[in-house]
Amino acid sequence: MRSSTVALALLATVGITDAQAPASRSAAVSTAATSAAFAGVNEQGGALLGSSRSYRARFLDRSVEFQPCLGRTTPRAERLQVAFVAARRGDTVLQRADAAVPERTHDRRSVDYRWPSLVERYETTPQGLEQSFVFAERPRGCGDLVIDLAITSSLTRAADGSMRWHNENGDGVRFGEVTGIDAHGARCRGTITRTPTGAALALPAAFVDAAAYPLTLDPLIGTVSQAYPNGDCDFPDVAYDAYSDTYCIAWTQYFSTGVVGVVGSVFLADSLTYGYAFGINQSGDQDSVRVTSIGGTGLFVMVWVNHDAAGNYISGVAFEPVQAQATNTFDLDGPYGLSAPILSGEATVYDDDCLVAWLDDTYGLLGCDLTIDTNFQVSTTPITQLAGGNVTEAAFSKQGGNQGLHLLTWIDRPTGLPGWVRAQVIDHDLNVIGTGAWVQATTQDCAFPAVDGDGFKFLVAWEEQESGNPSSYDVRGKLLTIDSAGITTLGGALDLAAVAGDYDYAVDVAMLGDRFGIGYMVASPGGAFSDDVYFRALQGTGAPIGDEQRVDVTPGTNYRYEHAPRLIGRRDGDPGTNADDGLLVFADQNVNTYDSDVGLVAVESLGPGGSITTVATGCGPGGMAMSAGPFALGNSTFPFELYGAEPLAVPFLLLGVPAPWLSCGVCNFVDPITLWFVPNTAGTAVSSMPVPGDAALVGFQLDFQFVSFNVLYVGCPVLPGVAASNIVRATLAY
Repeated sequence: MRSSTVALALLATVGITDAQAPASRSAAVSTAATSAAFAGVNEQGGALLGSSRSYRARFLDRSVEFQPCLGRTTPRAERLQVAFVAARRGDTVLQRADAAVPERTHDRRSVDYRWPSLVERYETTPQGLEQSFVFAERPRGCGDLVIDLAITSSLTRAADGSMRWHNENGDGVRFGEVTGIDAHGARCRGTITRTPTGAALALPAAFVDAAAYPLTLDPLIGTVSQAYPNGDCDFPDVAYDAYSDTYCIAWTQYFSTGVVGVVGSVFLADSLTYGYAFGINQSGDQDSVRVTSIGGTGLFVMVWVNHDAAGNYISGVAFEPVQAQATNTFDLDGPYGLSAPILSGEATVYDDDCLVAWLDDTYGLLGCDLTIDTNFQVSTTPITQLAGGNVTEAAFSKQGGNQGLHLLTWIDRPTGLPGWVRAQVIDHDLNVIGTGAWVQATTQDCAFPAVDGDGFKFLVAWEEQESGNPSSYDVRGKLLTIDSAGITTLGGALDLAAVAGDYDYAVDVAMLGDRFGIGYMVASPGGAFSDDVYFRALQGTGAPIGDEQRVDVTPGTNYRYEHAPRLIGRRDGDPGTNADDGLLVFADQNVNTYDSDVGLVAVESLGPGGSITTVATGCGPGGMAMSAGPFALGNSTFPFELYGAEPLAVPFLLLGVPAPWLSCGVCNFVDPITLWFVPNTAGTAVSSMPVPGDAALVGFQLDFQFVSFNVLYVGCPVLPGVAASNIVRATLAY
């Protein structure tokens, strides 16, 4: 059987199974992009910072501090500091650092120190910090052109004379080769040698004399990490801003055991191309980052836990995605036993605040309303207790829609008893509205809820223990409606991802147009670090649209631990949009070396589909065949429509694939793989077919046609009384 025939048979027979949770896992793989290529410069809180997957840098007045990202099992964090000392040719000193004050300038990619005789430049790249020295004109003197650097480090200088500094595991920092590049692109290999206080970079005299100017001397400062070659970025979150049409993706970066920081990055939504990175200027260790957007001022807000010697703080920063302007880092609470911040943003253009909540070891779930005005001034309402007692594992809706009503959910977990899901309506000023409600209170344990909605209807999802297999969990959900009095209705429980014996968990929810999407993790019994991340689109009723999709970012067998999915829709940044797409982010960890990167995959609940065009005319009074579409993955009712047929005609719908048509007289017919009768009402006949959500079917083409019996026409001598509509070809797409 031809592969297209197999696909058509699948299209024609999904029927009921397409609307139910799968009995086993056979989802298609959606390939994701990676954030590994990020690198950038930002000014924040009076500091100039560089960020990349494998390092972070601090650009001081006269020197640069480079901190390699060595991974979560490295015993301690390390630093290396580089400072320009002098430039010379032979006995001629061209520039001494102690004889001038450089002018420091920057853009989103690089930092310049402008000395009177040269420019010292640092460009942030994913591979390392590209250090260069630019000479506008031929330097005075004779002999090789030499740059002297002072280098200090907590790392040990390599004993073999190489330009490496390392810890006891061999991980650390290295300097790359020196290259000279002139204005015409001519290149020359230079040298780098160790000195008692640092290094000397040199280009040969002949190249310096013959070069077209400006001339650049260019080495690379990079991270050396034997065990963690790809850096260590984990536990991402994502938000969307409609004004700039960008996503902000934030995550935790591991520099060593217990030394962590958070990084924000901006990606263009349509192309998922990298915009810039955003580092944090704060002492301590930062993790548990969450990000949201404020539509009224077009800002992203990141909030995290800062671990300081005095205790834990809930800290944050807000920044504007177009100009990359930012507030100073601010503290909302601390230093106490604080953890797990959550955010709910402002999707409309009418307000300038967002909601923040976090867990306190003593007082339960606390929160405040956070305002960032157009001048980047930060203010908050007094801290409020939102829930006490046994509260844990809280989640906020992504925003509150045009109504400004948000939904807060959490697990109420008494010691030694199962956890139950509870929900509470909160308005856009953090006022509690009405009384809370139990979303799920069963004998099975529930955990880690997620929620999103439009200010009226919300989907709450959570992981729930299987009744017949307590060691496994399913993803379940409920639809809620709310109003100004609180929660008004609760639907029945939905099985959103339920495969017996599997561990379906860590769900996140986002609105996709007027529908929903969920991202979640799946682990099969007996496979440590074999978890996969899946995505599934849902109707507004909670019914699945097509199949679940397994996502992946790094081919091969080592990077197979996909985890910590987070999901956002464009609808969460603009309550007026009809856009039904969004972005799923997750971590992808190497099971051997434990380094991790961040994967990005665009998702859509039901896209515009592919082309639907007439490819052949009909014959006789066969009417006009057409489809309003979309021929898109997951469309459960792809329509086939016939108009203008004879009132007493008996139409049959023919389905086939692009192939030579059957010809008889003046009529052409689709060579059918399947066909069925469609009732005729006053010359109109309508039928439909569910389209699965299997991404492997993208590009599949379907030909269809209506053939009507019982008409007064003889276009085919073999079949008198038969007329045929035009032949329509549909191409399957997202």
